[in-house]
Amino acid sequence: MAWMGKLLGGTIGLSFGGPLGAVIGAAIGNHFDQSSSNYSQTRVSGTRARQRTNLNQQEKKQTIFFTSIFSMLAKFAQADGTVNRAEVKTIDNFIKNELKLRGEARQLAIKVFDEAKRKNNSFEEYAQQFYNNFKNEQTLVLGMFDLLFRIAAADNDFHHKEKEYIKKAQRIFGLNESQYQSIRSQYFESADLDNYYKILECSPQADFKEVKRQYRKKAKEFHPDNVIGKGLPEEFVDFAEQEFKKINDAYEKIKAEKNA
Repeated sequence: MAWMGKLLGGTIGLSFGGPLGAVIGAAIGNHFDQSSSNYSQTRVSGTRARQRTNLNQQEKKQTIFFTSIFSMLAKFAQADGTVNRAEVKTIDNFIKNELKLRGEARQLAIKVFDEAKRKNNSFEEYAQQFYNNFKNEQTLVLGMFDLLFRIAAADNDFHHKEKEYIKKAQRIFGLNESQYQSIRSQYFESADLDNYYKILECSPQADFKEVKRQYRKKAKEFHPDNVIGKGLPEEFVDFAEQEFKKINDAYEKIKAEKNA
């Protein structure tokens, strides 16, 4: 995770700017203020200064993705007026079990989350900057959309403000109603056959040939190797793997129902 090492190891030239640049910049500054012994220092004009490092394009992309996740989640978790214990637990499980962030990396994720909560920037601003950078990578966009639903479902109550924020994300991300229903059905409706069809974005009246075609299309989009190939580190593979498992499960349920 070399990109994280650069974030934690020195002053970064954050060239992507915008609200996400402000959040990660403040979070890194806060990190160094609290743990000055964690970065290398050099003597400059009789004073001690952090070594400056630069992010390459792939590392910049990884940093934007990392910052986007926790900035958007911070604002989304506040949608219903409070960040409750169930939401915090869901986010912390995501950090530990899917992103597999430990130690300083986990602490930086928390600092980004807290910094974004304090900022005056809106959920839409963070979502728009995320989409501007990843609009050509549908897997990541849908993965982020899925994560919003997961947080909304954490307390078993789809609050009307959470729905409003998710609809805003749908508009910003350019997702159609079929994609919206496909993900929504996984969290707020019973696991009946109709919902398995929604996951694959096909009709219950579709023949098995069409079901199989849709399955192959979606499985390819969310295959973990596809995420790695897009320049994200291996720590993010589970982020897409969860959706990949749901797609496989839906396909197997429909296949059994059709005796195919």
